[in-house]
Amino acid sequence: MRGSRRKKRGNCYATCEALYHLLGGKSAGWKPMRVKVRASDRESHWFLKHTSGIILDPTSRQFGGRVPPYRRAVGSGFLTREPSRRARALMEKLIWQDMDM
Repeated sequence: MRGSRRKKRGNCYATCEALYHLLGGKSAGWKPMRVKVRASDRESHWFLKHTSGIILDPTSRQFGGRVPPYRRAVGSGFLTREPSRRARALMEKLIWQDMDM
């Protein structure tokens, strides 16, 4: 909804999965990470960490300027070896553009 104050969330997993594959994955030094934002949370927040220490968190805006507790994160694998359906759909949107000729 436009102009809504509701927090948007739930896309961090698919977004990180898509970027992980687009950026070259493990062989390029990326590792999927997950962290519980609050101890009472049943859901985890996902982001990528590079072997250089760089954190890539494409959905961090959902925290409204607060920094997630990255230091409590643990490395984790994705559910599938190849990009999931949601990740593939996002990858197509990120890579391909319609061009008028």
